[in-house]
Amino acid sequence: MRKTLSYILVIGFFWILVARFAEVERLATVLVSGKWEWILVAFLLQVLYHAVYAGLYQAAFHTVGVHSRFRDLWPVVFASLFVNVVAPAGGASGAALFVDDAARRGESPAKATAGTLLVTIAELGSFVAILVPAMYYLFTRHSLKTFELAGAGIFITVILGLTLVLLIGLWMPSWINRLLGLAHSLANRVWTVIGKRDLLSDTWAGKIVTEFSEAADAVRQHPGRLGRTLAIAAFAHMIDLACLYSLFLAFDQPVGFGTLVAGYSMAILFWVVSPTPQGMGVVEAVVALVYASLGVPGNKAIVISLAFRGLAFWIPLLAGVLVIRKLRSFASEERAQTKVFEVHVAAVAVTIVGCVDILSAITPSLTERIRILQPFLSDATRHGFRLAAVLAGFGLLMISRSLWRRKRAAWTITLVLLITSFVSHLIKGLDFEEASIVAAMIFWLWRVRRHYQVPSDSLSLMHGVRVLVLSIFMTTVYGTLGLYLLDRHFAVHYGFYEALLQTLTMFFEFYNPGLEPITGFGRYFATSIYVVGLVSLTSSLVLMLRSVFIRQPATRAERERATGIVQSYGMSSLASITLLPDKSYYFTSGGSAVAFVTNSGIGLALGDPIGPALDAASAIEEFRSYCIAHDWRPAFYQTLPDHLEIYRANDFDTLCIGQEAVVDVRSFSIEGGAMKSVRTSVNRLSRLGFTADVLEPPLSQKRLEELRLISDEWLAEMHGSEKRFSLGWFDENYIRSCPIMAVRSESGTIVAFANIISEYQRNEATIDLMRRRSDAPNGTMDFLFVKLFEWAAEMGRDTFNLGLSPLAGVGENPDDPIVEKTLGFVYEHLNQFYSFKGLHSFKEKFRPQWSPRYLVYDGLATLLTTSYAIVRADSGSRLVASMLGKRLKSPGDVGERDAESAAP
Repeated sequence: MRKTLSYILVIGFFWILVARFAEVERLATVLVSGKWEWILVAFLLQVLYHAVYAGLYQAAFHTVGVHSRFRDLWPVVFASLFVNVVAPAGGASGAALFVDDAARRGESPAKATAGTLLVTIAELGSFVAILVPAMYYLFTRHSLKTFELAGAGIFITVILGLTLVLLIGLWMPSWINRLLGLAHSLANRVWTVIGKRDLLSDTWAGKIVTEFSEAADAVRQHPGRLGRTLAIAAFAHMIDLACLYSLFLAFDQPVGFGTLVAGYSMAILFWVVSPTPQGMGVVEAVVALVYASLGVPGNKAIVISLAFRGLAFWIPLLAGVLVIRKLRSFASEERAQTKVFEVHVAAVAVTIVGCVDILSAITPSLTERIRILQPFLSDATRHGFRLAAVLAGFGLLMISRSLWRRKRAAWTITLVLLITSFVSHLIKGLDFEEASIVAAMIFWLWRVRRHYQVPSDSLSLMHGVRVLVLSIFMTTVYGTLGLYLLDRHFAVHYGFYEALLQTLTMFFEFYNPGLEPITGFGRYFATSIYVVGLVSLTSSLVLMLRSVFIRQPATRAERERATGIVQSYGMSSLASITLLPDKSYYFTSGGSAVAFVTNSGIGLALGDPIGPALDAASAIEEFRSYCIAHDWRPAFYQTLPDHLEIYRANDFDTLCIGQEAVVDVRSFSIEGGAMKSVRTSVNRLSRLGFTADVLEPPLSQKRLEELRLISDEWLAEMHGSEKRFSLGWFDENYIRSCPIMAVRSESGTIVAFANIISEYQRNEATIDLMRRRSDAPNGTMDFLFVKLFEWAAEMGRDTFNLGLSPLAGVGENPDDPIVEKTLGFVYEHLNQFYSFKGLHSFKEKFRPQWSPRYLVYDGLATLLTTSYAIVRADSGSRLVASMLGKRLKSPGDVGERDAESAAP
């Protein structure tokens, strides 16, 4: 959450900087024109002001019983100004920073909240002592305006409201308890709707009220501390007034005390009540207007107003940008993610620079600067570099996403584009301002160069480079020969060298100086050079930035190592499936293995990490880091409920995706009314002479061919293809190594079969493939499962796992997240597209115990991509054919036989 907040704050700062760039430029000009010694005095007074302001917080915290140190509060003062600007909330966002910082030092958040309220009341209350005389002064000078009266009214209302809140919190805790109880209920309800568990604990409201009461006792027992807090607030205003007076001296403008105080009071007043963040734009205008109405020359009034805002607002704002990430509120989480944070800041900044490039290129350059360039550069050259700036800007916009993903290749390409942009801005019109921004971006990108460690797919990268080189060569040959041999289609007759230069210019700059087609074919040919160049550059860029792609899932040594770990620690129905050849493996430092595939930029693990129980937390964290290092988003499919809290602690979201059916074979019986349909099927097939037996591995080739015919017949009937990832497929080596439960007709022919797989350390059996002939009688699968249960009981197994029943039981509870409720709706109302209910009913008739299974994914934004990756992984290389197969099935053909075919 704090990482996300950091990104939002940085983006907000860049937005403020771009939106107010003209104001910042004007401020620099203003400060340079004043007497530097008095400007220095004003600057030092502002430093002193913020030091006293930190002391004000220290005194207020001391008043309510919160321990704090000056060195801890000093950076928070600047950071709170920055937060209040980019996340305006009436000062609440900055106050929250103080509260959070105190909480991270082990202090009471409720007491810290009372302390921040006390600071605000002390600051604004002491300001009233300045505001009232100032309003009277303006009234006597006939300069009191309606908007000033309205602002004062709003200001007084704010003070009274804050005071009332503080008094209620300190002396009427029962009111606060009721209010917080409502907030607790609302927050948890909203949090549940967006897919999270309860945000606030049941004891949250009571704890806050108790801590507020303790703060009230501290204020009552030490009234002198309250007086000291008010005195410090008043002293801070005196320092601010002295700073403003120094600026009058810096610009040689005499000023009376009444005029000085009147302008200052309006500056603070509209700083507080302005609808813009921290009064941006409003304060400057109001202060200039007030001073002008009191006899200060208009130009001096504007200059002094801008200078005061620069020292009191813009410079502290910049300081806030520099110190915010050093605070406890961000440092505890961000120290471990500093690289990622700085890289993401760079990506945002590159996006902004790209926009600046485009805007600069489409706006005219300054005339006087063009005159300087004219003796040295032709208009065509400047036009070419203007176009280069546009292309560099679009390139930066395209590359920023890969830069965000810390791609090494993206860093190199971005650096080239920035250098191109820097040169283009200077040549197209001596645009020093834009060039300075680009130069700063180059410096920043070079500074964080070590953070870009995510590789692109090596083969794709080399292929992209080859495509780029080959496309440049082929396009050059194509364009040069075309212009040379087809010159009758153009107004200019090209020699070979001129045709070569023309082609290179068109390819790299998308600019055609002097090319004038005179026929339709000529226009077509000129356009084709652009198209070929654009397609070549884009395709090579995509290839060079492609995520790492695993072409060979695992080596023999890795597979043997994974087999040893799974046999020693596997305890789920997916344990054997993790050893199938479509999996890659990540081995953790604690001895665990994660079986996974990569699809659509997702590192998709099958089930939980398999290994020592004590290694589960570190295994999950290590796999996340491994995926991030390879530009994948991690996800875990069909996890047990055992480690949900560990996943959530690692910032994963969890989603229930169904229930797994487990039958207790020790007590299973087909007797009784509830098992009548199963008993009927078993008895009927037994009377027909059907039998079942287990074929022990290894199976003969003849037996494999017989089973393959049944499998192929079943696939043809289902209009489907073999699945992958969470299911096995008819692979001869795989089937040969498994025990097979075969159902035989009275003639001894196998009509259905299922392969039995091990769960290793759990005394449970399960199956993977389950196939039957199209002419097998109804009830064949009931017969098969009953015989499987009997076999498992004879083998001393405790339970038999029937596999996942997708979406069953999902979203049924009122407190379930909205995503799970949506899946529950799909289960209830879209059964005609997939027999969810039929499959669940088939398993339910064996009276199993149900256990939930989960999808663990990396944030709501990746849910759709993760879902698509699961579909692709399960469908193997036959995604389109699989989807068409499902669509070819008639919606009305959903019954017992479909449920039997789909199980488990």
